[in-house]
Amino acid sequence: MRQTARRIAIVGFGPRGLGALEALVRIAEAQDKPLAVDLFDPVDWPAAGPNFSPDESPVCLLNLPLRSIDLPSPLLGGAVDSFAAWLAEDGHDGEAFLPRAQLGAYLNARFADLRSRLPDHISVTLHDVRVTAAQRDGLRWRLHADARVFGPYDHVLLSLGQPETGDDEQMARWRAHADRYGLPLVSAYPGAALLQTAESWAGQIVGIRGLGLSALDVVRMLTLGLGGRFETERYLPSGREPARIVPFSLDGQAPAPKPSNAALDARFDPLKEEDAAFEAALLAAISGPGEAALPTLSAAIEASALRILRQTGGTGQLAAVCDWLAVEFEDPGSQERRETLVALSANIAEADGAEPPSIGYVIGQLWRKWQPMLRRIYDSSPVPVETARALVGLDESLKRYSYGPPVATARQLMTLIQAGLVDARAADDPDVALVAQGWRLHSDDRSVTANVMVESVLPPAALEPVTDPLVTGLRRTSAMLALGNGLGAQCTPDGELIGDDGAPVNGLWLAGRLANGSAIAGDSIHDCFGGICARWAQAVLIGMQR
Repeated sequence: MRQTARRIAIVGFGPRGLGALEALVRIAEAQDKPLAVDLFDPVDWPAAGPNFSPDESPVCLLNLPLRSIDLPSPLLGGAVDSFAAWLAEDGHDGEAFLPRAQLGAYLNARFADLRSRLPDHISVTLHDVRVTAAQRDGLRWRLHADARVFGPYDHVLLSLGQPETGDDEQMARWRAHADRYGLPLVSAYPGAALLQTAESWAGQIVGIRGLGLSALDVVRMLTLGLGGRFETERYLPSGREPARIVPFSLDGQAPAPKPSNAALDARFDPLKEEDAAFEAALLAAISGPGEAALPTLSAAIEASALRILRQTGGTGQLAAVCDWLAVEFEDPGSQERRETLVALSANIAEADGAEPPSIGYVIGQLWRKWQPMLRRIYDSSPVPVETARALVGLDESLKRYSYGPPVATARQLMTLIQAGLVDARAADDPDVALVAQGWRLHSDDRSVTANVMVESVLPPAALEPVTDPLVTGLRRTSAMLALGNGLGAQCTPDGELIGDDGAPVNGLWLAGRLANGSAIAGDSIHDCFGGICARWAQAVLIGMQR
């Protein structure tokens, strides 16, 4: 006689939710376990999530080439194969950086195919509602959404992506200023909504807070998305663009592009013995005191970086590599003092192999190569809070190299700067004056007033600024606690939340950005399949019978 089906809820059903569902189905199918899963997300494209929505602008690109997107095979022998195979008829090669919308369409199709092939003992129900509260019911949980109550559930996984977050102090002032003077202040995403609004911005000066990957998306939307095009090294405007686009950040630096092809990328591959040295150093770092974490990693990073620098014609002095890392640990990002265009041109030359890579570029690429190992080791055991803070901080600081855009996007930005359509500059809070016409940006003895402002800065992966009612409610009841200031929630290695008594909160789990610190480097699409989601599925279906 088959046992009663275990009831499980997944709240938030983007790519990570799909990864969690697939992990559950894989075990339930293999073990012949009855399973009833309810999915909660008020979206038009289940499994895609807002970042990969199939109706997103096609100029918003993945920051990985197709050759690097290696997701686990779909389940149950379905008709939807790997992403590359699914795209095969479109003729893309492995070097293509595709629109995020295409990956979202694939994930949505992958979910639909899985759902159509479920065996009789597994049921999956999708609810297009937003969960606003989770309430204990003995050892189980009930969920509140749209004046309805769902459950009770044996286990609830919160896979929330980026929930609603309050404005920081600067943005709160700016929003009040925009409301007072009727000025446009909009978010970078969803891109389709930004593009629709931007149709009325011809001739305006548009400021973009931030100069990271999201800002590059905005620049592409305000040029290519409005009908412009690039031809060789020229930009041919459509006439619908703003008069000027002014992205700005604290340092005025754009992220460095990735190596432009597989052969150039392979120059940064660590050797097997270097992988082993980094693994040993990482294991020692996460088990030691916080102040020793980064120095413990240094020797492994330095040795690999020095070898690559010497092989590629870069600066090959060990002292220089050690000094670079020491400064990066103390003051992340402070070593890049070149003007935006100069640094961008140099980074493009490094990505193309036209110039030897710098120390920072080499270390950033090594860090990217080591991220799967970093996640595997770091996420598998509890990490002391100060150690977590140090390692998360290093991962964040190196994103300007490890999460870089395609080199074509960097070239387009350089072309737009040279043409005068984009004016990139450094500007912190004292350099932005609020005036009736908009935002007056001043740097390097130059001033420009933006009539429109676009917010492209992603909220920090921390609990403090989150305003989502589900999260704030769990924090009030101490079912969700921050690991530390500026970090996400405290969780076990398989994602179970830890309460104020130091014990796991029975049946309540978290995966994604809000677990930052308990987990690391969770923004990659590959982190959504395997890792924490696989351990979570094992725990709820096989182990941890509390």
